[in-house]
Amino acid sequence: MPPKGLLTVVGSLDVSQFWPATTGGSSSDGDTVHLKVNPQSSFVFATSPGKPPRTTTKYAGAYVVDVGKKKVVITTKSEIKIRLQGIDAPETHFPPIVKTDPTKKGPTDFRQPFGASAAKALHDHLMSLTSSGTVIPATFVSHIDKPGDAVDSHGRFVGDILVGTAAAKSVNTWMVENGWAFPLFYDSMTAQEIQTLLNAWKAGKKVAGRAGKALAKALQPFDPTLTIKNAKVPDGGPLNFPKIFRRQATFWKEVPGPLPGTQFVQMLKAGAPGKGQDLAYPLAYFLANINKLNPHKRVPLISRIGSQGQTNFEPPDLVFKEDPSKLFSPGGSEIKSFS
Repeated sequence: MPPKGLLTVVGSLDVSQFWPATTGGSSSDGDTVHLKVNPQSSFVFATSPGKPPRTTTKYAGAYVVDVGKKKVVITTKSEIKIRLQGIDAPETHFPPIVKTDPTKKGPTDFRQPFGASAAKALHDHLMSLTSSGTVIPATFVSHIDKPGDAVDSHGRFVGDILVGTAAAKSVNTWMVENGWAFPLFYDSMTAQEIQTLLNAWKAGKKVAGRAGKALAKALQPFDPTLTIKNAKVPDGGPLNFPKIFRRQATFWKEVPGPLPGTQFVQMLKAGAPGKGQDLAYPLAYFLANINKLNPHKRVPLISRIGSQGQTNFEPPDLVFKEDPSKLFSPGGSEIKSFS
């Protein structure tokens, strides 16, 4: 069932966090944002539309376990890291975390064509909203029912960032409708959230000279020389869907040689150790049955990939399975409700 509650987090973001104002792996890219918050007062939750929102401190000191390590969801700098829900921007610095083949030592913060351009576009857009300085008010919103629903398995909050005062607009939507990011849907999203981004994509995929229009169906060869260290603009060219690129970069690190399309397909079919294959609902099925989804209707991503690694689907066509996550209190007990 779609969530009925709404989590709202009021804070501020420093535009200088985005590439190129900040360089290297610590810079924010086109689909991640660090938001400054007050752990005691920034978080409010409403159980359903029309219900009064109430301040919650459930996230203060809370953590997830990410690859065997505790990761607090509010940093010591009183910041939360946000994954912009429903979108996927070209990568600027993707570091595969895998056992690396001995022949593949070297840089790991890989980037894609348009990765730098997308990050700079977001930087410039946000700078246009401030008359002085680099810090602007921003609000995070996420439709959830339980505290843990707002956070992914890496400790990132997942939702929309709203900026501007008179008519606040979603950064997520702006990135897609301006051709800097692609739709990437997960089964935790509501139908309205998906429809908003579908409408944005109709415009974004047509904008010349930007990532949306440059998406390639054929699997583009992996280029390990493209890293955050040599990022610059313009940086265009045909590119793989970022979700496919992340799998490609990971597989390339694991094996010797260039990773041809046929080998990529074999490894994608095998799936990640301990996780298996990527699974997704076809979009039409998901929207028609959102109130009563049948997990058996999910299809493996590999069924939409050609024999040479080509992507035989459009970005909005699949609604992927959200990885489950658990949120723990500072004392170690699982946080299951806002009460």
